[in-house]
Amino acid sequence: MVNWDRFSFDFKFSWERLFSLLVDIESYKEAALNLVLPPDWKEKLDRLNRVRAVHGTTALEGNPLSESEVSLQIDSVKQEKSGAGKVSKEQLQIRNAAVAQEWVKLRFTPGTDPVKLSDILHMHRLVTTDSDTKNNQPGALRSFPVTVGSPDMGGVHKGAPHERLPQMMEEFVAFINSRKLKDQHPVVQALLAHFFLVTIHPFGDGNGRVSRLLEAGILYQHEYNIFGFYGLSNYFYSHEVQYKTLLQQCRSQHPFDVAAFITFGVEGFSAELKGINNFIKTKLNRVIYRQMMVRTFQKRVSPRRRLLNQREWNLLDFLLTETEPSDPFSDSPSRRVKFSELRESQYIRGAYRRVTPRTFFRELSRLSHLGFILLRRDETIKDWIVELNFEAIGKY
Repeated sequence: MVNWDRFSFDFKFSWERLFSLLVDIESYKEAALNLVLPPDWKEKLDRLNRVRAVHGTTALEGNPLSESEVSLQIDSVKQEKSGAGKVSKEQLQIRNAAVAQEWVKLRFTPGTDPVKLSDILHMHRLVTTDSDTKNNQPGALRSFPVTVGSPDMGGVHKGAPHERLPQMMEEFVAFINSRKLKDQHPVVQALLAHFFLVTIHPFGDGNGRVSRLLEAGILYQHEYNIFGFYGLSNYFYSHEVQYKTLLQQCRSQHPFDVAAFITFGVEGFSAELKGINNFIKTKLNRVIYRQMMVRTFQKRVSPRRRLLNQREWNLLDFLLTETEPSDPFSDSPSRRVKFSELRESQYIRGAYRRVTPRTFFRELSRLSHLGFILLRRDETIKDWIVELNFEAIGKY
């Protein structure tokens, strides 16, 4: 438990554990920023990241809405006039988070002014207006003591004494704009700002959301929000118990030993940037694979025969669509398809209805022999697995 009589913005951690992770972050950042992406790719990536960030930060506070419902509510912010229709508290939290996210994007563009207390109060007003009414005044510091946490997530935590909050928040802003913090790597700066703000716990509600918004703002100001990326909320939600437990554990001694939380956050940010690069790599691989398909379809192996016939090209086109990864940020550039499901699919039934089943087997085998696809036997499910072979790009 924090001893507020001895509190100061002192911290300690080991750089040795972070060095390789920070090198990875810089590599992922440069790899992504050095690519010129089509506008629709940027829009899709920004959209996916916005939904994940809003869902993650609100789900951490107990909001039950799914990512698909979050997506609908984000759309509603632009489409629906103020006051139109009845909106639940949970829906308002999503809409507020989306509006706050847009504000952070505009406020913390690279080269803008350092963080002010008024920025933090405004973020709180944006995320809690009309949706967090119990013991909370949007845009204002709390005027009562607060205890949060639970024994199963590292223990309970008492926020800073409310009588000292005005002065303490001024000191917090001075700290995050100080040379002491500016000398740290930007990702470490963002995580330290997050840690100290949520430790002070200056508001009646919305402290976590504001802390994660501030973290995202600092990352955005230092150009680490790649193509609309808004921070670590999704990662924290995916590792909720570890996130909340580490926050509490790192408060247990003074100076605060933040090594575990900083390492956890840096690992998460590295993973998120890797995911963005995976998204770009997957999109590029699939575009180039389709171009390769066109080339091979146009290539003749004899005066009357092409390398691929029309039905084989159509089958590859179908597989390219069917194997789109369910998680666009995953390491895998392709989703696997069971042979039994492929054979019984409506497309195959229609495309091969005028020929014998043997023709389908022969053409699928030929595509495998030529290296366009991979056929593998999975003994755990007693079935063959069909997937695209992107190494065919270099072959053809």
